Amino acid sequence: MDVHVSSIDRIPILTLHGRFDGFGALQFDETVQALGASSAFCILECAGVAYMSSIGLRSLVALEKSLRARDGGLVLVALTRPVQQVLELTKLEAWFRSAPTVDAAIALVRAGSHGPVVEQTISGRRLAVCRMAGGASCLEWWGSTADGPLTTVGLADLGFAFGVGGFGERVDMQAGIGAFVCTPWFAGVLPAEAHGVSDFITGGASAAMPIQIASALGVAGTPAFAIEITAEEPFMLLEAVRDVCDLAAADLGARRPSMGIVAVGERRGGGGLLAVGVVREPAREPGLPASSGDHIPIGSGRTIAGGGVSIVATASIRAGFDLQDALRSIAQADALSGVVGLDAPMLLARATIWVFLPDTIRGGAEKLLRITVDGDLALQPAWDAIARRLYADCQSVTLTPLHGGFNSKTFRVSAYDRDGRRMLPTVLKIGPAAITAREEQANRDYVARFILNNGTTVLGDAHEGEWSGLRYNFLGVNGPESRVVWLRDHYLHRPTEDVVPLFETLLTRALKPWYAQPKWEQVWLYRDHTPLRLFPHLLEVAERDLRISCDAPLLDCPELGLQLPNPFHFLKHEYPRRAKDSRLWYTTVCHGDLNLQNVLVDERENVYVIDFSETRPRNAVSDFARIEPILKFELTRLESDDDLRRLLEFEVGLTSVKRLGDPPPFTYRGDDPLVARAHTIIALLRRYADVVTLFETDMLPYWLAVLEWTYSVVCYTQESPRQKRYAACSAALICRAMQELESGA
Repeated sequence: MDVHVSSIDRIPILTLHGRFDGFGALQFDETVQALGASSAFCILECAGVAYMSSIGLRSLVALEKSLRARDGGLVLVALTRPVQQVLELTKLEAWFRSAPTVDAAIALVRAGSHGPVVEQTISGRRLAVCRMAGGASCLEWWGSTADGPLTTVGLADLGFAFGVGGFGERVDMQAGIGAFVCTPWFAGVLPAEAHGVSDFITGGASAAMPIQIASALGVAGTPAFAIEITAEEPFMLLEAVRDVCDLAAADLGARRPSMGIVAVGERRGGGGLLAVGVVREPAREPGLPASSGDHIPIGSGRTIAGGGVSIVATASIRAGFDLQDALRSIAQADALSGVVGLDAPMLLARATIWVFLPDTIRGGAEKLLRITVDGDLALQPAWDAIARRLYADCQSVTLTPLHGGFNSKTFRVSAYDRDGRRMLPTVLKIGPAAITAREEQANRDYVARFILNNGTTVLGDAHEGEWSGLRYNFLGVNGPESRVVWLRDHYLHRPTEDVVPLFETLLTRALKPWYAQPKWEQVWLYRDHTPLRLFPHLLEVAERDLRISCDAPLLDCPELGLQLPNPFHFLKHEYPRRAKDSRLWYTTVCHGDLNLQNVLVDERENVYVIDFSETRPRNAVSDFARIEPILKFELTRLESDDDLRRLLEFEVGLTSVKRLGDPPPFTYRGDDPLVARAHTIIALLRRYADVVTLFETDMLPYWLAVLEWTYSVVCYTQESPRQKRYAACSAALICRAMQELESGA
């Protein structure tokens, strides 16, 4: 047998390959001895173990005993069927910790690790308090009412929970439904029609048996504290829980509206009680989304709801701060007596209570969702939580990244409901919370009221930490087979004569409810179109990357053999001076960031617009001017200085017009076909801008809108120095055109 040793966080990981027989056990023991006593825990990755003999099992037991002496233990990962069978036959499957993956094993080890023990005395009882490693947890609710529809789950899905449910398939379940309590190792139910006889699932049955949930409440994650309570006089479990809550609030700084509780109590004569509950302060947290049983007052404005399992007198409960170890010691059917209430009249001599401090509440069904991501992108934990919350009504989803987006990430989502039926495709967008909040507001104000069919319908929102997500539906017309791609893809790969109608559809049909209602009012163009709002360090970047000083009034442009106005000097000195200048001009609702990757086209060439975080009334030509720099700077060939010179000659023609409706001359002498396409679309954009402003001819509002996004190219980290030079010279030509217009006026 090969034994490979690695470590994570100083926790040794032994990866085993081959036969764990007598000789393999000898190799294993030698490797373990070489590790020494550096860690109280050890992880064994067993996916490569094809056989285990009694000698191999003896080595595992010996290592487990030595690690337990140091308050640690083994964690077996990815057990193969032969190893699992040996553990089951020897009834040791509950004696070892196990986990499906190394990451899960690491989490288990961290949860079992703890700090120093501090002792206190409350109500005559001694409390030994230990802060656990990790401590991240959340409350989970399942179902809505005790007589509601059933949700099929597994024991691993529920974790620590209590409520109303039963074991088995849904057929003929009514007779088996009743109060239930579960842990990751076993579960019990007291059927309402079973004459007071409880039923339990443990061991292999707990992994295979479906559980039907009508309503439940539970806690997932790891405990923050473990507190051992002992006393000379016997005590009730709820008395100990009250002491623990008082201690957590007063001395541990852990007062929360809700706390999860898992307790194991021992009677003086043997046996005892396991309890799972949630402590609440209704005044601070008015309600939870699910029915969670009777709430028992325990003082200080707190109540507790939960359930318990009585443990027979002959069972041996392992004491200590390791929750998993305590549960494994009683996870046999012959150790479990009956499902009882938390206020069961049982006097205890000792109890250990693990306290969970949840920071979120979520629907447990979120965990049942299977998420697949096309490609190599790994979902951040916050993104995964958002996706699960938004698609909790689904059985599975496939997320296909839609490339593009500056601050947010967008996915096309194919989803199947709980019964395996394919649902309409949707879009998931995840971004910073503030930007997402703006987008939600813009959807309410400007999308739902004006362009619903060509915009997006927000089906739900979810938040996790600094991130927020939106679930969009805008593909209902063509059914579940709809496929969408960016307008950018059409622009790059189809003939110009096919691309022009798509832009016409976008500007004259999809967004017509915005653009066809211009309003004549006061505007502050220099203030509203400054690029420094998004890129406050733009002037410093220009000086650093392009060696252009913002204090020099002129810019040398040897590519054209000209001296031009320095656009960065204009931005630094003229924009502030003119910020308070206002004038009458047309405004409309504008997208604010209309680009070729915020427009989607389906297979029938229906056009859909997304990303409304910047949508609001503004300069009526803003959206048209926003697209022009994209076509020039992002989608044309710029591989040589000759390409740059040809493109700047093209810019001379574009900036030569004096009136908004005048078609710009085509002055390009290169061979890039996308430049000719850009000229066609730019001429179209300016013509529609002229129509939207009711044939006002002033170019200044258009130039300022183009400048805002031309300046910004200098700060784009993905752009080459030559592209940034192109943008700087283009901005200089626009500044010259503006000066000529002003001097002519």
